[in-house]
Amino acid sequence: MLRILHAAEAAAQPIPYYVSLNYDDLFKIQRVHNAFPLKPVSFSSLATYLECPGCALDQRRKKRSKEPKHFTHVHQDTLFLQKQPDPRLVGTLLHQIINLLHDSHGVLSEEQRSTLLTSPDMLTSFVQHDLLQVLQSIEKLKMAMFFDELSINGRLLQTLIISPLLRYQRELALNGSTVFAISERFQFKLASTRKTFTGHTDWGGDVALVGEFDQIRLRNVGDVLTPEGIPAIFEFKMGLGKKKSWDKLSSALDDDPISTSSDELTQPGIGHAFQLAIYWMAFQTRWDLLEHVMLARGRGEDVRMQFEQDLDLILYNLRDGNQYQLLFVDRPRALQALTNCIFHLNWAMKSGYAWQVPEHECGKTHLLEDVPQQAIQVGYRAISAQECYLLAREAFHIFKEMIYWRKIPAR
Repeated sequence: MLRILHAAEAAAQPIPYYVSLNYDDLFKIQRVHNAFPLKPVSFSSLATYLECPGCALDQRRKKRSKEPKHFTHVHQDTLFLQKQPDPRLVGTLLHQIINLLHDSHGVLSEEQRSTLLTSPDMLTSFVQHDLLQVLQSIEKLKMAMFFDELSINGRLLQTLIISPLLRYQRELALNGSTVFAISERFQFKLASTRKTFTGHTDWGGDVALVGEFDQIRLRNVGDVLTPEGIPAIFEFKMGLGKKKSWDKLSSALDDDPISTSSDELTQPGIGHAFQLAIYWMAFQTRWDLLEHVMLARGRGEDVRMQFEQDLDLILYNLRDGNQYQLLFVDRPRALQALTNCIFHLNWAMKSGYAWQVPEHECGKTHLLEDVPQQAIQVGYRAISAQECYLLAREAFHIFKEMIYWRKIPAR
């Protein structure tokens, strides 16, 4: 049985940099001290590029808006009268509040956090009377200003903020799960092997990935063999979002009239699975492998790892409290396809290939007639950037066939 390491333990006794975690020679994973000299990529950059390379490269050039320096009251009465607030902002706000409830180094005392996680009345009162001041005290001014504006409308405050938090509180109490870590950054290096790319033993390389786990839990599943619970990666979403181009294609192929009639996802999409599968890889450096490393030292630099692990991948829909567990038809094939997709996307993206996908609703006024295509050196051969991108899409569709979801209804 593998034991999960706390962040402090992982820093104190990490996997040595020279050690590779070897997954049946299909790919290897290594811990890195600093991923940024390797020009890392994230899930969001890969997924955006997969959907439309041209739009993805345009977005990379735009600067992110900075946190405001001062808190100001906006209070525009008509702001939310015509439409619902941006679900991404609502989701970010809910995630921030959930983190406050679990942050042992935050502004709330242990007693306060315990009370807020067990008492519905106290949690409701905290949101209504204290949350704004707390957000300002931790310098989350953008979220504070958004919450201040949202709280003017009592109906929206109850529907979008208080009700999801009460469902979260109830779910945590009923399941008896332990929150192990919150908003924890990760970075790792994914390396290919002679078996990574079928039929191409000379295709090598590595890619660094960075990101953040929303929450890691120890799930109580009632198993006597794992009394402390099974580790689970939780990703929070405020709704499942709109369908991407690949989701629409999948719905059309399934010939489901209910699914094809709406642009909204009725269950998590393929992009969600792509994200959680990357998180499965990222989590591998969090296992306590010190004993294995010590035994292997001097006899090799690989630690052989199993694909089947006690590690759950859960998407939590904050809008209705439903959870969705990602499962694999064939885990090795799914993760090999994922690896193929990541490598080819990374190579194509860093070459500057910026094809604008015609069916993508990106608002482009015109498509480029001639997309520059730089030759990409892959192993001992060179391929065009277009071929590299198409190989990524092909691998993504193989991955799609290897996964499915199990719904865990809210209680």
